[in-house]
Amino acid sequence: MSYLKTFAKGVALGGLVGVIYGLFNAPKKGKEMQKEAKSTLKKLAKKEKGIEKKIAPKVKKAIKRVRVAVKKNHATRDQAKPDKKGKKR
Repeated sequence: MSYLKTFAKGVALGGLVGVIYGLFNAPKKGKEMQKEAKSTLKKLAKKEKGIEKKIAPKVKKAIKRVRVAVKKNHATRDQAKPDKKGKKR
């Protein structure tokens, strides 16, 4: 899950940098640009929260599936392999 959060933060940060760059390179007056920047940042913040709410349950479900599969794999592997002394684990 930490990889997904890191990726989402990177996407959000990259989008934010792109928006800011575009705003500063646009031929507008300062007050117009400030208003537009504020509204854009508010929209981005709302979108990020919405995406997180949609994705979080799916990611949690996938993590549970992986954990179950890993436990099953470890259980079958441990039954089949003897340890160094020749005894089964």
